[in-house]
Amino acid sequence: MHLKSPVSLELSPNRPFLVLRTETRILRRVRRRAIDCVGAMHGQCCKESFYVSFKALGWDDWIIAPRGYFANYCRGDCSGPFRTPDTFQTFHAHFIEEYRKMGLLNGMQPCCAPVKFSSMSLIYYGDDGIIKRDLPKMVVDECGCP
Repeated sequence: MHLKSPVSLELSPNRPFLVLRTETRILRRVRRRAIDCVGAMHGQCCKESFYVSFKALGWDDWIIAPRGYFANYCRGDCSGPFRTPDTFQTFHAHFIEEYRKMGLLNGMQPCCAPVKFSSMSLIYYGDDGIIKRDLPKMVVDECGCP
């Protein structure tokens, strides 16, 4: 290393340094519900891809963008015999399932349903001109068994 200054690098206030921060993470089991139906076991609760075309609905004369979007939907079965308590969305759902398995709630079956949504942006012609709006809960991201 060549220094043009007679000041030692060790004494210089502009000497380079590196700061490292570490933290201990607790690893937890993550329940995954984002199972796509492509590749899912037959009958398993999963997310099915579904594209909504605004042109097919006849809405392309007032919706500027997007031309459509993946709304998606859930399908499949939630009545598997080996569900553990941590796979239920709520304690309520777990208790209802226990009663159902004992035959105390005849005809009641748990349903595969959306558990996570995301929003989408829509640009359209409104009464006051062109409007951009973020619409909540328009896209099904994950499905699960309540």
